[in-house]
Amino acid sequence: MKRVFIYGSCVTRDSVAWFKYFNLEMAGYVARQSLLSTFRRADSAEFKLSKITSAFQRRMAKNDIEGNMRFDLRRSEPDVVFWDICDERMLVRKIPGGGMITQSRDYVTEGIHPGPLGYRYTFGTDEHFELWGHALGQFMQVLDQAGLARKLYLNATPWAIVDEFGNNHAGQSEIASKFNSDAQRYLELAGSSGANVVAIDQSRAISRTEGHQWGPAPFHYVDDTYSAMLEDLAAAVGREQS
Repeated sequence: MKRVFIYGSCVTRDSVAWFKYFNLEMAGYVARQSLLSTFRRADSAEFKLSKITSAFQRRMAKNDIEGNMRFDLRRSEPDVVFWDICDERMLVRKIPGGGMITQSRDYVTEGIHPGPLGYRYTFGTDEHFELWGHALGQFMQVLDQAGLARKLYLNATPWAIVDEFGNNHAGQSEIASKFNSDAQRYLELAGSSGANVVAIDQSRAISRTEGHQWGPAPFHYVDDTYSAMLEDLAAAVGREQS
């Protein structure tokens, strides 16, 4: 069994149900944490995390605020790292006391942070891309120190344009197309920096409108899509490790 650390989102995490068919097991998981925020730690004392009722969401928020991804990765002692950039879609905000957070929820309205939050960085913009590129270099250094620099597999499964019925899923096809377009230069930079970029064809990325545990979204897929992405990821791991 290959031990897999997942850094990213439900895009990769939801494929874990199929891991056993590809001789894989999950060693750790970090979500809702942009590369921008993971290397720009904020002060958790500024936040009232007890207001977050979900234990999972509270843990992810705390990890993001404290930039814990790189430490969780080392503790997990994985054989390989599966990474996706779906959660980079979220805004990244400066914090008055220093550092940045991934805005995975409305911290101020929910009373978790007194506000106001600072400058916002938006995925796809030049300023976000520039900062992300710098953080990518730091990420690759962390992986190199852990002996994982050549064992990073970027799951570049595109957001779905159609659902299982061939329809524009919940009217989000334009959003999906824009994300896929914006993501291209990020994926290319990651590939040129040493990540093994693995992408299934757009025609195999099908969203699930009915029956997905998280509801309809262009990154909530049908079973065949999860199986396809893992087939390609496992094949890439096999080629690199052989």
